[in-house]
Amino acid sequence: MAIRVTQRNMYGSMINNMQNSLAAYMESTMQGSTQKRINRPSDDPAGTFRVLTARNQIQNTDQYKTNVETAKGWLQLADNVVATQTSNILTQLKELAEQASTDTYTAEQRKIMADEARALFGTLLNLGNTEFDGKSIFAGHRYDSNAFEESLAVTSWDENWSEAANEGAFSIEGSSKSTIMVQFTSDGTVGDDDLTYRWSADGGDTWTEGTLAANADPNASFTIDANGVTLTVSSRLQVSAADVDAGPGANNGTLLYIRPTAEYKGDDNNPPPDIVVMGGQDGLGKDQVTATGNFGKDVLVRFDTAADLANPNSEFTYSYSTDGGNNWVTAKGTTTGGNSLRLTIPGGYMDFDTTGVAGGSTIPAGAQIMVHPDRADLNYEIMEDTYVSVNSVGMEIFGGYYQGKPALPTEQNVFELAGEFIAYLECDNRDGCAQVLAKLTNDCMPYVESQAAKIGAKENRVETVYDILDFRKLDQQELLSNVEDIDLTELLTNLTRQQMTYSMVLQSSSMIMQLNLSNFL
Repeated sequence: MAIRVTQRNMYGSMINNMQNSLAAYMESTMQGSTQKRINRPSDDPAGTFRVLTARNQIQNTDQYKTNVETAKGWLQLADNVVATQTSNILTQLKELAEQASTDTYTAEQRKIMADEARALFGTLLNLGNTEFDGKSIFAGHRYDSNAFEESLAVTSWDENWSEAANEGAFSIEGSSKSTIMVQFTSDGTVGDDDLTYRWSADGGDTWTEGTLAANADPNASFTIDANGVTLTVSSRLQVSAADVDAGPGANNGTLLYIRPTAEYKGDDNNPPPDIVVMGGQDGLGKDQVTATGNFGKDVLVRFDTAADLANPNSEFTYSYSTDGGNNWVTAKGTTTGGNSLRLTIPGGYMDFDTTGVAGGSTIPAGAQIMVHPDRADLNYEIMEDTYVSVNSVGMEIFGGYYQGKPALPTEQNVFELAGEFIAYLECDNRDGCAQVLAKLTNDCMPYVESQAAKIGAKENRVETVYDILDFRKLDQQELLSNVEDIDLTELLTNLTRQQMTYSMVLQSSSMIMQLNLSNFL
């Protein structure tokens, strides 16, 4: 059967062949210029998805590496401050204490040592207020301000007064550039008796007399004024008269040293979490909802069905989320009656008490309660769902005073030991210097070393994670290359073949188009 092929059909077919050959050739040329097999989603839809996933993983890895580098900066600085500089200061204080605790040094020589000890105390205060990138590294979440401020505290070898100081029974206002000694010169009880005392701000060279009047009011507090410093005593403590002829360094009677310390102004690690009630009945608030436990992140609790806390054995459904409500875990609960309820949530418990709530004892469906932990930790995510705390609670390392009390036992408390040592030097108390030496050697220095070891362990951890992230990124880049990059050998072969194909299409099309009827006559 003869088929008539028109010029139009021939022309259209040749044009299609040329365009297809040229398109394939240009596609290979583009791949050669970009070195990529996939240049648009239509090239390989499944491969495009894998490329986008790999790029997202690489981007996440880069962010984790940035977080790790920041964390390393914090931790390396903290490690240097605690393990090196603070340890060096304590070593210098120990050397001074070794000298001051012997009989070969005079009162004047100890006062000269006191000047050096005060300078070392100032250095310790500066170390406690060390900043990284403008943020205080030892202040917990309050890193926008100093972790420590210099203040005054009381030391006494009278056990009653020493215990009262540890319990926060004293408050001090004012400042002093030297240690103030306060000696009681009469026996009795604060508040019950009129008591006489004397104070000295020059190590016992000169004294000023004072009187502490009795007051029958059981809630009364009592103030001791000395050299512009006011010591307020809130307890009725026993007082023993000192032997004023025994010398300023003698530890007899009730003798007080008002000396320097540092007050911690940062966050601690154990504050109660903040509670936010949303959509509950009228009157349900922070006083009726509490949370206990160790919460590492926000926890959002939602009542899916109503819960009547007045009726026991009533079942209800609730859900909780640890990612701000993006994902929820559903659980069933049963009321116990008595207008109270305890829910188990990640990190601890949430307790309800609806006694006296204006809106009744039924928590309606849809009510939500947020547990927001007010923690001192500043966490950086160094891998998926893996965090490291880069800051420190300064009072757990340096001690000092916090909320009116010593933050650590005296034998481990860096600022307290340094302050007491200054007092003993300025007041020529050789036995006190020997006591400080023993505490520094046996307790304080090993304690600081243990704190430095904790920071060092974190530092080693983030360095290991950084190496892991490096290897992970190489794997991800290799995976991306396998999916996205072109095979050069295959590309060159394709280019050669497609170039020849295109040339042949052009040549054959030219020859065919030149044919006419005269060629067959």
